[in-house]
Amino acid sequence: MKALLFILVFLNLAQDSMAMECFEEHLDAAISSNRQRREIYSKISNSESRKISNSLIFAEKISRIYAKSLNLSLDKYRTAGIPILCLDFIEMSKAPKIETKLHAPRLKYSDIESVDIKELRSELSKQLKNEDYLGMVEYIENEISDKSKYGNYNCMLKHVLESLGRSSFLTPFYIEHANKLGLKSPRKLLNKYLRKNIFALKYSHSLDKKAAFLQERGITILCGDVPHIPIRLEYEMELSKY
Repeated sequence: MKALLFILVFLNLAQDSMAMECFEEHLDAAISSNRQRREIYSKISNSESRKISNSLIFAEKISRIYAKSLNLSLDKYRTAGIPILCLDFIEMSKAPKIETKLHAPRLKYSDIESVDIKELRSELSKQLKNEDYLGMVEYIENEISDKSKYGNYNCMLKHVLESLGRSSFLTPFYIEHANKLGLKSPRKLLNKYLRKNIFALKYSHSLDKKAAFLQERGITILCGDVPHIPIRLEYEMELSKY
């Protein structure tokens, strides 16, 4: 019985490891997923959603160029067993299925509390400048806990904030791991990555605003296209899956 349990646990870990998407692979999966979803949303919305889908896919393609450029810098860490920008993502296969039965939310986008995107980016930039990674995590957790802002709307912004929060949480672990192995600190590289995520918040927010008129009708574009990203995790446990 114990042997069977061990085998089942091992297989589960192996499946998780095989499913792991590093930065570039994650974007490839996102582009593929959103191309398929674009056609479904287009039918539901009478093509009104197409421009939003195209804008999202375009942003993912631009991000993929950056991801590919990082591979050379990241290879030495990943080869050494440090999964930089691999533990940061949740597989796109875990994104919810598109809801074709429309259920309009009770509130319109104009009824909910607005997001102060300028203040949001400014505060996170200050914390990053001070390398207060835990402060960034706590600030993001507090921000997205506001269901009045992040319920049926602002979903892409929430997704990027969750991603930023998870990477901020992981950054000290990556730095410490590299230090233990005597490798050059990835601090500068990781800080640059976090800065780019903060910069991306504005674009994400603009996509959310453009999609709101569809979401008001119950079309789940953006909100139903991304998996939930837990911000905190057990580094050593996740490391065993890499």
